[in-house]
Amino acid sequence: MQVQDDKIDIIRKAFPKEGLFAEKDWLLSPDAFPIEQKFLAELEQLGHRLFVFQRACNLLYQLSVKGKQPEWVARYLDARKPKELIEFSRRREIRDDLPRVIRPDLILTEDGYIIAEIDSVPGGIGLTAWLNQTYSTFDKEIIGAADGMLD
Repeated sequence: MQVQDDKIDIIRKAFPKEGLFAEKDWLLSPDAFPIEQKFLAELEQLGHRLFVFQRACNLLYQLSVKGKQPEWVARYLDARKPKELIEFSRRREIRDDLPRVIRPDLILTEDGYIIAEIDSVPGGIGLTAWLNQTYSTFDKEIIGAADGMLD
């Protein structure tokens, strides 16, 4: 038990002085969350699949704007957005651009995982990088190693 307590103490001391997200408490584990090889293989394929999905959604939106797909698609996705933002996003030079980060929120179940949300805001990358670096001091088998998120 002493080894686990020592790990927890090292993790607490590694916290950035600014903290990790304002006003949040953290439940710490002395060990990284274990992932089986089969699940890891699925996760590694998921990035490309979500990129293809996001590209298809973008095309559906553009075709809806042109009237070649149901108009409700563009209406729904444009709802409550400022006119300037809608016009900007439809500009020819950027309309095919896709986010560089695709971050799905996964919920693990007994039968596998489900995707609760697909986000393209890079929030959490810094936290994940910190976790990788911190847990890599104890475990050399951390997925992505110490600098995986940064690389």
